[in-house]
Amino acid sequence: MFRISNHMMYNNALLNAFRNNQGLLSAQEQLSSGKRVNRPSDDPVGMMEILKYRTDIGKADQYLRVQDNADSFLSSADSTMGSIHDELKRAKEIALQHAGSPADAVARANASVIINNVTSGMINLGNTKVGDRYIFAGQRSDQPAVDVNGRYAGSDETLQAEIMNNVTIPISVKASDFLTADLNPNLSSAAGGTMLSSLNGGTGVPAGTFTITNRVGASALIDTTLMTDVQSLIAGINAAGLNVTASISADGAALTLTDNNATPTQALSVTDGGAGTAQALGIVGTRNTSVYTGNDLNPALAGGTLISDLHGGAGINLTDIKLVNGQASATVSFAGATTVQDMLNAINLAGAGMPNPVTAAIDIGGRQLAIASGNPNTVAFAFEVGSGRTADLLGIGGGRNVIPTLQKLSQALRLNDIQGIVSSITQLDSVMENTTSVRGSVGARANQVSAIKQTVDQSKYENTKLMASTEDADFLKVASELSMLQTAYQATLKSTSAIIQPSLLDFMR
Repeated sequence: MFRISNHMMYNNALLNAFRNNQGLLSAQEQLSSGKRVNRPSDDPVGMMEILKYRTDIGKADQYLRVQDNADSFLSSADSTMGSIHDELKRAKEIALQHAGSPADAVARANASVIINNVTSGMINLGNTKVGDRYIFAGQRSDQPAVDVNGRYAGSDETLQAEIMNNVTIPISVKASDFLTADLNPNLSSAAGGTMLSSLNGGTGVPAGTFTITNRVGASALIDTTLMTDVQSLIAGINAAGLNVTASISADGAALTLTDNNATPTQALSVTDGGAGTAQALGIVGTRNTSVYTGNDLNPALAGGTLISDLHGGAGINLTDIKLVNGQASATVSFAGATTVQDMLNAINLAGAGMPNPVTAAIDIGGRQLAIASGNPNTVAFAFEVGSGRTADLLGIGGGRNVIPTLQKLSQALRLNDIQGIVSSITQLDSVMENTTSVRGSVGARANQVSAIKQTVDQSKYENTKLMASTEDADFLKVASELSMLQTAYQATLKSTSAIIQPSLLDFMR
């Protein structure tokens, strides 16, 4: 016969009490947290599903934040471009009022002041900000998009945003697309193609020295004192004997250094010699990589700039344009032109034969061309011939050149140049049409963001619902279980106290 000792009964009673107590604690935790699964041990398979849902919800939240930011940019751009269009309509009304009688020179001079104010307003609109970012400056959004003279000062690359998995769209529009043109030349490795003095928007690169230390510890001093163009700079670096190759980056905007040493022992570094040369070239610093691309060097136009290097390497499909100055006009053919200087020569050749000569030059800002009248009392204009866009892209026509068009209108009003006012009206129609077109593309992107936002929001809702079905506790069920467990616990304690007899120890004091 098996004997059950008091010790065994005590242990069994404690085990049952602890088991019931553990159930009570688990039920109480579920009620207080509202969660059925509070740790992986509660439901290992369920926890895996919960973690996946949490990851998907986190991604959705991130995309929603990006979409809100994109929506702010695009909505602000749309609103601003609407204001620009309204101001252009106002400018056209003023031009129409002063294109003939009864307006006189005094009235036109007064109207010129109004147009100047409109132009200043356009510059302010071009520098619209969302938060601390200029929405029309492209990727250089920490700087104003348009300078005080109405010239584009931003980047040629638009701000991009991934608004959904594998869906990336531009969330900004550049002022160079609708306010003032930017020819944005790529760097050229041809002799005389890109001058060092034209880099960084024309501020250039200070002559001086910098040291390159390759990834095996060898160093060489590069002296740019006698270098004049990017070609000679690249040749100088490549001839330094470091097995480091300099080239123009794939996007044509910066310098790339490639360390070809097979067994590197340290980082590739470029240090300035004091004049800030390497800093201005965008390559100063230390990089633990064999290939490094520097900062955008933003070259200004030069006579030797290749037409194929304009607009970020896209080039320009040159078509004929028409020069108008007073009652005279002339057609310009760019046949055979390969450089910016060739284009300037073609315009100057055609313009020289006009009763009121027209001359062309690179604009002082180095981002577009400019034409001027040889007659101090008239204003020169350039128009497209046929369906071309050459004058627009060069910055001397209508289309994207809102600010230059307004400046010419103001000049024509001030000079009492009626034919110039009439020409301005034609160009105002062109810039208004372009503004409407660009605004339409902004609206299309805003609609795309809105549609995708609804999709992501719905996906987040579905994942949240599925996670809740796995993770959340059934309140009524858990409350009922807690009540039963409390009853069982009390019953266990009561029955245990009745079964286990008192011992001598209970009577000891």
